Amino acid sequence: MHRSWKSGVVQTPGPRAFRDAAALAERRSQLHQPHVAALNGWVSSIRSRLGPRAIVPWFDPADGGVDARILWLLEAPGPRATEQRGSGIISCDNNDGAAENTWRTRSEAGVSRTDVVHWNVIPYYIANDTKIRAWRRDDIASAGPMLVELIDLLPQVRAVILGGKAAQSGWLDHRPPDIDVREFLCPHPSVTNVNTRPDVWPAVVAAWRAAAEWALT
Repeated sequence: MHRSWKSGVVQTPGPRAFRDAAALAERRSQLHQPHVAALNGWVSSIRSRLGPRAIVPWFDPADGGVDARILWLLEAPGPRATEQRGSGIISCDNNDGAAENTWRTRSEAGVSRTDVVHWNVIPYYIANDTKIRAWRRDDIASAGPMLVELIDLLPQVRAVILGGKAAQSGWLDHRPPDIDVREFLCPHPSVTNVNTRPDVWPAVVAAWRAAAEWALT
């Protein structure tokens, strides 16, 4: 690990960094750095609105925060993004396959994570008593309007990568009006998708590259 980001936030050289308890503890200590303070304040407000049973992870201070020009939007937090079973942070450093695939496709595309902010169209963990469940249309209808609030906190975003059907449906149904943002669609980088469909990996890498070309040049 090395410090090359704002206020000493650690940048990790590879995926699944949160397997290391010390790396996770240090990242958690950075959750209120200036570039993510407003975003994580918003997370606190969502938690208050939804009640104590809602599990809403934090934004990662190792990413771009409010200075990001690319929004990477997936479906909903996985178990490893929850404090109960993982980091409590939406991060490509989480110890799961989708996070690793996100980290590796972005890296292959040559996109710096400091240009990106990661989030989900459904910001809270959707699960029954024993395991995560599939998303439903009513999840999108309930959570989709929060995208307007999110975009208000991301004034520099110029590209949104929509990974999978839930993100695409939620964004296209609830896209904030009158914003100068271009959408780039790709499959969800889940382990199942990547391992069973050979077209998924290059499609995700291509979306990263196209979004970066649009947003960063």
